[in-house]
Amino acid sequence: MGVGHVWKDPHILVLGALGSNMFQAHYRWDYGAQGVISVVSNLVPGLMHQLLLEGRDPKLNAKLQPLIKWLFMEPNPIGLNTALSQLGLIQPVFRLPYVPLGIEQRQQFVQIVEDIGRQHFVGDKDVQVLEDDDFLLLHRY
Repeated sequence: MGVGHVWKDPHILVLGALGSNMFQAHYRWDYGAQGVISVVSNLVPGLMHQLLLEGRDPKLNAKLQPLIKWLFMEPNPIGLNTALSQLGLIQPVFRLPYVPLGIEQRQQFVQIVEDIGRQHFVGDKDVQVLEDDDFLLLHRY
């Protein structure tokens, strides 16, 4: 995986991960980045804040890797929208060609939430495994 400069001026450096989409918090510390473009922050904002601003934390970085891998097993926003639907934060509606992650992946997400701790995720509803019929797939708006 490479590191790409998303935006740079003499005073601010923002980095984005290229390639496998595996976010590595050490980029912030190793390359002096001032910020990161993070899909994961939409789900666990407090943990990402901690990871990026409170010093190196290899243990927390490792704890978040299963979530990060899960989010990017398909192109963005498929994982994020599936997750937000399972957390009860958005209606489970997808516009084709995007479709939700499969039932096995949706079950994996519930386990990931339990492993990390539901209290760290946005929203206050219980995470649930949605069935295929729970999703509405639209051809157009």
